[in-house]
Amino acid sequence: MNMPGSHNVRQLSLGAWLAVAFTALSLLLTVSLTLFSDRAASNQVRDGIGANLAELAQQTTGRLDRAMFERYREVRLIAERLSGNGNSDPNATRKTIESVQKSYPHYAWIGVTDATGVVRTATRGMFEGVDVSARPWFRNAIADQAVGDVHDAMRLAQLLGTQGREPQRFVDIAFPLTDATDQITGVLSVQLSWNWASDIQAAIFAPVSRHRNVEMLIVSTNDTVLLGPPGVQGTRLQLPSLQAAARGESGYSKEVWPDGQTYLVGYSRDNGFDAYPGLKWRVLVRQTLAGAYAPVDQLHERMLLGGLVAAVLFSLLGWLLARLITRPLLDLTDVARGIEAGYAVKAPTAGAYREVALLGNAFNSVVKSLQNNESELRHSHAAMERRVSERTAELREALHDMHTNEARVQAVIDTAQEAFVGMDFEGRITDWNDAAEKLFGWQRAEVLGESLVDIVVPERFQTAFVQALAGFLITGKAPFTDQQMQRTVMDRNGREMAVEMKIGLINTPEVQLFSAFVRPVSDERWWS
Repeated sequence: MNMPGSHNVRQLSLGAWLAVAFTALSLLLTVSLTLFSDRAASNQVRDGIGANLAELAQQTTGRLDRAMFERYREVRLIAERLSGNGNSDPNATRKTIESVQKSYPHYAWIGVTDATGVVRTATRGMFEGVDVSARPWFRNAIADQAVGDVHDAMRLAQLLGTQGREPQRFVDIAFPLTDATDQITGVLSVQLSWNWASDIQAAIFAPVSRHRNVEMLIVSTNDTVLLGPPGVQGTRLQLPSLQAAARGESGYSKEVWPDGQTYLVGYSRDNGFDAYPGLKWRVLVRQTLAGAYAPVDQLHERMLLGGLVAAVLFSLLGWLLARLITRPLLDLTDVARGIEAGYAVKAPTAGAYREVALLGNAFNSVVKSLQNNESELRHSHAAMERRVSERTAELREALHDMHTNEARVQAVIDTAQEAFVGMDFEGRITDWNDAAEKLFGWQRAEVLGESLVDIVVPERFQTAFVQALAGFLITGKAPFTDQQMQRTVMDRNGREMAVEMKIGLINTPEVQLFSAFVRPVSDERWWS
C-alpha cells in the first residue's frame, strides 16, 4: 500500500535529487561561511567597535585632565603673582582678576579673601565683604587641596543669571596666598563653570555623532552622573564598568543599564596631568548594543545575500550536470521495472561509464539470485511451518504440565493440617491457607498483600522482626531459615500463642519468597 504523497516523491529523478543536493550543499556552504565570519571577522569588528568606545573614553579623560591642568596652572600662577605684596593694592588685584575672567569666559567668579576668609576683592564686586571661611573651597585651599568636585552654588547662579534650562554648576580651584615669610594671607578662589565640560564633549563627540549615536557620561567618585543624557544626569549608577574604571582600568563591556537596555560601554578614569592631581572622574561612552553592532549585522546580510545568489547559480549548474550524469541511467529504467514486475529481464552490461556497466551486471545477478532464492524459500517455508507446528505442540504440553504442578502444590498447601504462610522480601503476605485462617482468625482475602509483622507479630517483637528482614536485604544472608524454631505470635483478637516453625527461602529471578508451616506448641519463645 502506498503512503500518501509517496508517488510524488518517487517521481523525482536522480537529476532532480542531484540538483537538490547541489542546492543543499550551497546553502550549507553559505551558512558555514556566515558562522565562520561571525566567529572570525565579526568578532574582530565587535572588538574594534568596543575598543573604539574605550578609546573615546580615554580621549575624553585625557582632554578633561589637560583642560583642568590648564585652569589649575593658570590659577596657580595668578596666586603666585598675588602672593607676597602682590595683593596689597586692591585696585591692582581687581584689575588682575577681571582681566583673567575676560580671557576665559568659563571663569564664572574669581575672588580673593583675607586670612580669616572674608572676601576682599572679587569680579564684579560679588560677595565682597562676605565671610566664606566655612566654604569647602576655602578650607581645602588652606589644607593644600586646590581642586574641588562639581557642585551647585545657588547664590552665585542667581547673581550670574540662568544660562539655559540646566542649573549652573561649578568646579572650585583655590590656592592660598602667602607673604614673604610663607604665612597665609588669604585665598584666591576661582569658580569654574561646568559648561566647559560640555564644550569638551561637543569637541570630541560632534564628529562621531554624525555617524553613530554615541553618548558620554562623566561620573563622580560617589557614582553620581555629573554630565550625561537628560534621563541619567544627576542620578547614581551602580555598574560593573564604573567599578572597573574606579580601579583605574580602561576598556569596554556589555551591560544592562537601569533603563532595561543593553549597551556597549567604553570606560576610563582621569588620573590627573602633570601637577594637577585629578578628581578621579570616570568617563563612560555608551552606545546601544543594536546600534553598536549594526555594521556587523550589515556584514552578515551582505554575506547571506551573496551566499543565496551563489546557491541559485550552483543549483542551476547542478541541474545541468545532473542531466548529463543521469542520461545513461535512463536505459536501465525498463530493466528495473521488469525486475520489479517479476520478469527475468537481461540488463545491458555496457554503458557510458563504468558505474552503468556495474549496475547492469548487478541487475543480472539479482535476477539469477531471485530465481534461486524463490526455490529455496519454498522449501524453507515448508520446513519452517513443520517446525513451528512441532514446537507449538511441545510448548502447549509443557504449559499444561506446569499448570498441573502448580495446582498440585496449591492443593497440598490448602489441605495441609498446619498453617502455611508465605511472605515476599518486603514483608507482605503472599500465601495463607485454610489452616492459617483457623489458627490466626484472619481470612485469606483480608491478609493477602498486608504486612506480616502487623498481622501476627506482637508489638514488642516487631523491631527484631524488621531488623532481621533488613539484615537479609542488606547482606543477602538469612541465618533464621532452614532451622526449627519457636516464636510467639498473636491471632486476630490479639491473643498471643507460642508456635513452632521452620522458615524456607526461595530466591530466584522469578520468585523471591519466605515460607513457613506453623503449628502451636505449649511453651512460649521470644523473638530474638
